[in-house]
Amino acid sequence: MELLRFLDTVGAESLTATSDWVYELLKNEQRRHLVLYLSEQEAETPISRVAADVASRCDGTPVTNVSQSEQERVRFRLEQEHLPRLADYGIISWSYGEDVVEPIPSVLYSDEG
Repeated sequence: MELLRFLDTVGAESLTATSDWVYELLKNEQRRHLVLYLSEQEAETPISRVAADVASRCDGTPVTNVSQSEQERVRFRLEQEHLPRLADYGIISWSYGEDVVEPIPSVLYSDEG
């Protein structure tokens, strides 16, 4: 059922024209939430805030209910896996040790034809 709803919203043309690396990149739930979060931001955000929000979205709970240990666990995954992968694909500019994450530029996801 979930797949059918997804196909309805995406459409056949977009689905077949999308590169395999996009699906590979978005197969991880935390990374999907990270991409959505960063695409909604207008300014750089402290990585601790990004981690709390990603944890909140993954758990379906308010940010205020995210424990410190859960936030640190997600931050570790962001720094070790998700942010480097987005940087490798040129989606964001980020290097290990940076305390802030820049938003995803809107030019990357604007509809230019």
